[in-house]
Amino acid sequence: MLATVAFDHLHLRVGRPGNAGPLYDNPAADFSPSNLCPQDRSWVLCTDYDLWATKVAGPPALIEALLTDPEIEAVRLPWAP
Repeated sequence: MLATVAFDHLHLRVGRPGNAGPLYDNPAADFSPSNLCPQDRSWVLCTDYDLWATKVAGPPALIEALLTDPEIEAVRLPWAP
């Protein structure tokens, strides 16, 4: 998360994904975290700095869970190998 726009001094935070909530609900920060991934890199979440969109890449079961969750607005982006 970038609490400032000091792009020459990026920050890497380490922790559990379930504990990331305060990073998104931080009144002292102008931006949300831009990328989250587990240590095994089995999935990645990339968020636009102003929360216009978030992209998730990962195993099919994760993507299906997001697409079918009634509280999440999700669409599958076109992909060509």
